[in-house]
Amino acid sequence: MTKAKSSQGGLTRRGFLKTTAAVAGATAVVGSASLTALAAGEEAADAAAEQVFHSGCRGNCGSKCHQKVVVRDGKVVQVSAMDYPEGDEGWRRLCVKGYTQPQRQYDPDRVKYPMRRVEGTERGAGQWERITWEEAIGMIAQNMGTALATYGPTSLAVMSSYASYGVLHGAMGGYMSFAYGRFLTGLGATVFGACADVAQIQVQMMALGHNGNSYDDVVNAKTVVAWGGRPDEAAVHSWHFVCDARENGTKLITIDPQYSPCAAHSDWYRPIRPGTDGALMLGMINYIEQNGLVDEEYMSGLTQAPFLVAEGGAFLRMSAFGVEPTPGPINPMTGAPTVIDPVLVYDEADGTVKPLDEAAQPAIRGEYVAADGKAYKTCYQECLSHIGEYTLERASEITGIAVEDIAKLAEIYAQGGVFNLGYQGLGHHVNSHHNYKNLALLHAQTGNYGRPGTAIVQNTSPFTGISNYIPFFYGVTGPSIPNMSLPEVVATGKWGATDVNLQVLWVCNGNPLCCESGRLEMIEAFKKVPFVVTADVSMTDTAMYSDLVLPVPHIYEIEDYDSGCPTPYLMYFQKCVDPLYESKADLDIMRMVASALGLDALYDNGASDADFIRKIVEGDTTAMLGVTYEKLASGDMVRSPLSPVSHVEMVVGPTESARMKFYLEYPTPRANYGQAVADYEHYPYYTNPAEAYWDNPLRKEYPLLGCSEHHKYHVHSQTAFTPWLRELEPEPVLKINAQDAADRGISQGDYVRAFNERGDVVLRALVTDGIMQGAVGIPHGFREDQYVSGHAQNLTSRVMDDFIHNSAFYDFLCQVEKYEGSVK
Repeated sequence: MTKAKSSQGGLTRRGFLKTTAAVAGATAVVGSASLTALAAGEEAADAAAEQVFHSGCRGNCGSKCHQKVVVRDGKVVQVSAMDYPEGDEGWRRLCVKGYTQPQRQYDPDRVKYPMRRVEGTERGAGQWERITWEEAIGMIAQNMGTALATYGPTSLAVMSSYASYGVLHGAMGGYMSFAYGRFLTGLGATVFGACADVAQIQVQMMALGHNGNSYDDVVNAKTVVAWGGRPDEAAVHSWHFVCDARENGTKLITIDPQYSPCAAHSDWYRPIRPGTDGALMLGMINYIEQNGLVDEEYMSGLTQAPFLVAEGGAFLRMSAFGVEPTPGPINPMTGAPTVIDPVLVYDEADGTVKPLDEAAQPAIRGEYVAADGKAYKTCYQECLSHIGEYTLERASEITGIAVEDIAKLAEIYAQGGVFNLGYQGLGHHVNSHHNYKNLALLHAQTGNYGRPGTAIVQNTSPFTGISNYIPFFYGVTGPSIPNMSLPEVVATGKWGATDVNLQVLWVCNGNPLCCESGRLEMIEAFKKVPFVVTADVSMTDTAMYSDLVLPVPHIYEIEDYDSGCPTPYLMYFQKCVDPLYESKADLDIMRMVASALGLDALYDNGASDADFIRKIVEGDTTAMLGVTYEKLASGDMVRSPLSPVSHVEMVVGPTESARMKFYLEYPTPRANYGQAVADYEHYPYYTNPAEAYWDNPLRKEYPLLGCSEHHKYHVHSQTAFTPWLRELEPEPVLKINAQDAADRGISQGDYVRAFNERGDVVLRALVTDGIMQGAVGIPHGFREDQYVSGHAQNLTSRVMDDFIHNSAFYDFLCQVEKYEGSVK
């Protein structure tokens, strides 16, 4: 057993990566080529000695770009974008993060072997000793066995995020892979799920069921609006489609507190106060309604607008009048039968209330008396009745955007052909989840959904139905808890009425102590958990606060399949090389743990990885589509049978289930522990952010509104130490408006301290007019060692809306001062 102070032999990551030897070594394994040479394939090589594989970027930037990976002498030496079949060449893409994946694979920061925290040292001190896999599994089995016997299965928990998707080794939602889903449900253990991005995921994607047209439809738009997303930085795989559209005459509008490269390329840019987007949407909605700009035919025929709303917020249905619901067709996404309970509308053709499918002219406004003698509003009227206060003037006061500009933007939407290139940038304040209802009503009013050249969100083109995920589950699910609720669970031993006496916490596929809000409180909660394990490719901030760190492979070293594919082609990862060092795949690790606990049956007593992938791609709802494991494993590009040739991926229709939604009939909390659900969860709504709003009295002490951004050089924290990316972006910076900087005596390049009552961070200042006065911006994804001191997430709060439990990275106030300390 070899002792080491840290995975870098006693150096911090900062010091280690500054050494010439480390950078030279990282470069040598990819052939000492330049980034341009790797991208263009200019290296001379003996083709006969090379092997070519089909893999991709596994990290969750939303792209899942297909990669051609060249292996020589057992090493990955080159990556490039896969060639696409004729007609789909426009999807061929790869960004700088993809081209530098070999450097991440051979990163000096990689965890090479199991490491145990040296006994008697504090978590976070970086004192490690190397141990064998046998010792590691023995420690895990002992701690888990004791916890199970003493406190039951809920005392074991897996905490995951979005770092790496895959049906074998990923951990989306905790359960959504064989590695972790089988283990968790076989025992009934606890899941701590990610809080980042769930405002958009839970409301827009799941509750409202929105998808979007594919990116190649952007060229058909009249106007592209970058609102809540940056296609040039955070979704670079979509940017060339935007450029093509602009050459074709499409206008580009950007709404953002920061002047981004996307804003620089825009025909019109409007800065907005952070966290106030929802008020802007409501002001536009009211202007459109009051000025006769509503697409009446679309609203009546293709949205929820005419549905009558009963007391309590649900829709008025035939069952309210004694007509029993009947079973409907099987839902191919769930495998369960649908329920037919016709919704009622008011038919203006004959002045009666009747089922939707019998109405010739459903009314979208008004209040009507049904057979029971009671009056019921239409869904659209119900929504309008709650948002009337948001006039143009009120929206202007809240957002800082001029009244005439709000009216102009509303009129542009009303002209149709609006393709919103937004995503999760609208979802990072405590009030954020309402934005997605508001945006939905705005697009419904103006017919900007389900038509060529329109979209509300990017398309994800999923292939695998939910019923195909059933093989991930072995027994019963235990508590599912937002990971930022860890401090309360540790303090109380409860989640609602359920006992969760947490003894073992396993962290995988994420770096929550770097990428979630409320970092300092989370660290203190980690310290109180008796045994913490982190399985990761590199020594992350979270790994530093663990008792045991396990090395897992880079995606080039394993086989996997990801069922979510933003391109029309299915994302299968071929194994390109054997796992480096002593790393083991997540599924193999969990097989070893299960075996040590006598639970081999959880993994079908030796079933192969290929067997498990077959259970997903050849499942009940997809077998008839003709996709097989063999087709994927061949390395060929396999087009999703569910991705139509048409640019319009999600088509709205006149039936109840096919209509565009902007109202939640049965709003369900993301994590239900018995909390009350407010009436406003049904309809579009606005409230101020929890902390970062203009009129907050706390601004007297902490006057600057915080916000962040996803740079093109980061996939969360995964590429934090990739050498070439750090040459392009050497260190984190704090964007501050030139006037705000002058008021504080801060000059370009000074080091500054941003602070509030929770914590602080020291980093270099970027003084610019490219951020609105009164706000500051810190890029997302840098790790602790890359700041002079502190961390950007030290400024953030764990305060969450109890309906959605989303991480609110942007919802903080701070003050900034010139830093007078030393900088190493």
